[in-house]
Amino acid sequence: MSLDVEKELLHVPVGNPAPDFYGENRPGANLYTGSIVALDVRTGKLAWYYQAVPHDVRDYDLTHVAPIFTTTVGGQQRTVIALTGKDGLLRVLDRDTRNVRYSTPFTTRENAEGPIGTSFTHVCPGLLGGHEWNGAAYSPRLGALFVPATDWCNQIRPAAQSPDPQAEKKRGQFFGGEFQFDPWANARGWLTAFDAATGATRWRYQSSKPMIGGVAVTGGDVVFAGELTGDFLVFDANDGKVLYRHNVGGPIAGGMVSYASGGKQYVAAVSGFVGGYYNQMAPEIGGGNPTITVFALKRNAASR
Repeated sequence: MSLDVEKELLHVPVGNPAPDFYGENRPGANLYTGSIVALDVRTGKLAWYYQAVPHDVRDYDLTHVAPIFTTTVGGQQRTVIALTGKDGLLRVLDRDTRNVRYSTPFTTRENAEGPIGTSFTHVCPGLLGGHEWNGAAYSPRLGALFVPATDWCNQIRPAAQSPDPQAEKKRGQFFGGEFQFDPWANARGWLTAFDAATGATRWRYQSSKPMIGGVAVTGGDVVFAGELTGDFLVFDANDGKVLYRHNVGGPIAGGMVSYASGGKQYVAAVSGFVGGYYNQMAPEIGGGNPTITVFALKRNAASR
């Protein structure tokens, strides 16, 4: 979520409708799924909304409606909101006009729009693809957005329209059909730096596995991120060069925070158990004790 202090509005992302793949019994746009909803912080009343994915049939939650920032668009200062989700698109929405200033993919997209046929369809991103649990980071100094991503596809098929009791049962279940993940060996991840005003790609880092951990960027132009391999990474925010790598002993899929105490800067990364779906699909990265690893930055910036 994100808080607009000036307008006193809370921006909330909304997940997908269900059944996931079978949309025949939920006609229309299915408001307010796959949407950003702006709520009055004092009353909870709906102020406005924008639906990114109408009548979703792929499990494409809108997962993040942050950060909110001010940038120059077309020679004018505009306040905008970054929207990212499981459909693999970065959208930057004008807060006041609700127009999409730009939309650009941050992971592989294949058969990501339109209706789904009755046979198995290969879809990218898949059920666990796109942007998962931790949000993008924004650098006002560099005017850049840093977006982590899962690049993992799957086959999906909606339940059959049949009077058969088994087909009727499948239509009423959460998924409303069947799915098959691509081999785990095919799953990978990205961390992409975008120009926040235009959506142009500045640099991109490819990870051997999905990147679902948090991302933090500092005023010293460094980016902190983590991998399911257990590697904690420090990037140069300008060009994506890896400045430091350290394995924490478990998959990094949780939050990442930079903070100061006693005049010294620290970075904390959460690692360990990655959740039921990832544990099912890839047991080798699902274990590990939940751990918070804290790094202290040296006072001499040149020695980082």
